[in-house]
Amino acid sequence: MVFRRPNPKLFVYPDPLDHVHQVSCAKLLGVTFKDNFKFDAHINNILKLCSQRLYLLKLLRDQGIPPQNLNIIFNSLILSRLQYALPAWSGFLSADSVGMVNSLLKRAFKYGYTNSLYTLEALSNDADECLFRKIHYNEHHCIHDLLPPLRASINYLRPKGHSFELPRCALELHRKSFLPRCLFKYV
Repeated sequence: MVFRRPNPKLFVYPDPLDHVHQVSCAKLLGVTFKDNFKFDAHINNILKLCSQRLYLLKLLRDQGIPPQNLNIIFNSLILSRLQYALPAWSGFLSADSVGMVNSLLKRAFKYGYTNSLYTLEALSNDADECLFRKIHYNEHHCIHDLLPPLRASINYLRPKGHSFELPRCALELHRKSFLPRCLFKYV
């Protein structure tokens, strides 16, 4: 797979290598990546799987399972699948993809499979904040070394969310990735 910016006019494809099959979409650790950093295929896979699981919840509800048990099953079968690796791919979603996931979550709430109405934005913010706090406060975290250096002087009247230097993001794609997104969000 050759990663490129979303604008195909500015990209020159490299010559193919012998015995290497080039693909535009690949699944790695359960997350479907595309060569242009779009996660539409991943969202489609998740929605397909979650729709099947909603049907299972419908069958369980029709069998007489109590609502609190349906909520537990919803959290374990559907919500856990949506939250898997969410900080890695949530910044790259289009508005259409977010709308499709939110409509699935709204449908689950409407049919009584869950006790609270979730949105992808709220799930993403919670996951980002949780992971960023773990990285920030745990020096032994595996990606703690990816954080930028601390600011030289900290002479602020208000407390800030962190004391790291903000990275220079020339490209919007870089700004959408997890660490720059969190560094700018939790200033």
